[in-house]
Amino acid sequence: MRTYSFCSLIELSVQTNLIIMKYKSHLLETPLETGPFELHNLIIDSAILKNNALKDSPRKHNYVLVPKNKKPAPLIVHLSGYFGSGPQSFNSKTLEENFPQQIVRATEAKRIPLAVHVFVDGMTGVGGSQYINSDACGDYSDYIQNELVKAVEKEYYLLTDPQFRCLVGTSSGGYGALHHISVAKSPFGIALVSAPDSDFETSLLPDMYKTAPHLAELSSIKKLKGAIQDGSLKKKKNFFDIMNTMAMTLCYSSIKKDTIDFPIDLKTGTKKEAIWKDWQAKDPVFFLEKRAKNLKDKFIYLEVGTFDEFSLYFGARKIKAVLDKNKIKNQYSEFPGGHFGSTDRKMIALEWLSGRWS
Repeated sequence: MRTYSFCSLIELSVQTNLIIMKYKSHLLETPLETGPFELHNLIIDSAILKNNALKDSPRKHNYVLVPKNKKPAPLIVHLSGYFGSGPQSFNSKTLEENFPQQIVRATEAKRIPLAVHVFVDGMTGVGGSQYINSDACGDYSDYIQNELVKAVEKEYYLLTDPQFRCLVGTSSGGYGALHHISVAKSPFGIALVSAPDSDFETSLLPDMYKTAPHLAELSSIKKLKGAIQDGSLKKKKNFFDIMNTMAMTLCYSSIKKDTIDFPIDLKTGTKKEAIWKDWQAKDPVFFLEKRAKNLKDKFIYLEVGTFDEFSLYFGARKIKAVLDKNKIKNQYSEFPGGHFGSTDRKMIALEWLSGRWS
């Protein structure tokens, strides 16, 4: 049986003050001046994520900015990129505001709409979940749709029209946003997506070829977790590339008796067609085409940097073509930038959303 609870701003402040004493920027007087919001930690003990193969805790801490006026409000759900999570968005940053602080300021200035903002905790023992159902990481799609969203609906005053339910995400978070807006009976009507993981042929396989000798040493969940826990994996020069490739494999491949199935033969580089077909089914370039009927009356705001380090401009352009072919409402743009430092891009998207909701 699932349970969930939330702690108030005061209780959460007691917990975060220990961190602020250590990390507070001298330009920011408090970790978060909440302005028109209260800050809650919505804690869910998930029945769906229990007994996952990674043995991660099923307890999830989802931070929520809640309007103080107690009037029905739109819902904005934030999905972090790989190696990030909702609670980490609240970490203090040196000489600049973090994303929640920017949201508070922009809301006070009426540049973005007043809404309930949920920062999803999707962290796993391999650094991320992609927010889909996975043999290894757990059923994060079901968790978000059937536990988190329902808990938010029960606890907070929300507008019920899907057009006032929005997903925001970059990279892995953008992938998750495309997935969750396109599943059957999705409660979301809008997705603001930047550089979503997509077109695995061009964005994921190159790193898999480059890291193949290291991947061969990590052929099971047990070996991977051991290398993470003893610190040997983190000492490798290309640690992030290895870790990202392993995490994506755990999300997209089936796991049988602890064995990790890669979509290529790690010795010859030849594609394993059956596994690769499963990966393609989880690629937005392919699944959006198949789910087009679910996207009727939905809207996707999509952008990508023209210098994206993972070549995600190829995937974004193909997604745009799929959306247009199926007459799915969208707005597309490319900006002269790379993959990282996406906070400014998310604020631009939220300002666009304000115009749509005005």
